[in-house]
Amino acid sequence: MCKKHGLRRGLRERRKALDPLMRAASARSVARHGARLLRRARHVGAYWPIGSELDPRPLARALMRTRHTLYLPVVARRPGRPLSFLPWRPPFAPGPLRIPEPRWGRKASARRLDAVLVPVVGFDARGWRLGQGGGYYDRTFGVVSRKIRGRPLLIGIAYECQRLGSAPRESHDVRLHAVLTERRLYRARQMMA
Repeated sequence: MCKKHGLRRGLRERRKALDPLMRAASARSVARHGARLLRRARHVGAYWPIGSELDPRPLARALMRTRHTLYLPVVARRPGRPLSFLPWRPPFAPGPLRIPEPRWGRKASARRLDAVLVPVVGFDARGWRLGQGGGYYDRTFGVVSRKIRGRPLLIGIAYECQRLGSAPRESHDVRLHAVLTERRLYRARQMMA
């Protein structure tokens, strides 16, 4: 645990050190490549960026323009519960983790989504992800990935500077299908065509 904590801190510092113009250019690059990658996905989960995370909102807007339905995660009030997803539409209000969440709409379970954009603190080319440490995505998609083969596609969104030679992992960690950075797509697992 201590090793992961120090690794997270160092990777967050790398992200924070990036020039704001480079961050914006990275978000646009991810939007261009991500829109092509997700052209057949109709229901896509995304996330609201916190801190220095790579901003998926340009990609979300590009997908909405092409008639994709976008969702944001909603954290349950009771700890230990999986994420649910609400349609990406205002009004937004801070949830239990103080991250903006939609306040109304029909909830979608993780099973209903074709793809999910996943925030990343660190990753390796094999698809292992170091997250924030709360286990929300692992808890949510650990159950789903065992029941529905290949769906939803789990696509990490990160800066290239967050890539590790080997990400630490535990038995409950869920592997991503791919990671998209401003420079390239790392395909870790077989993806739907």
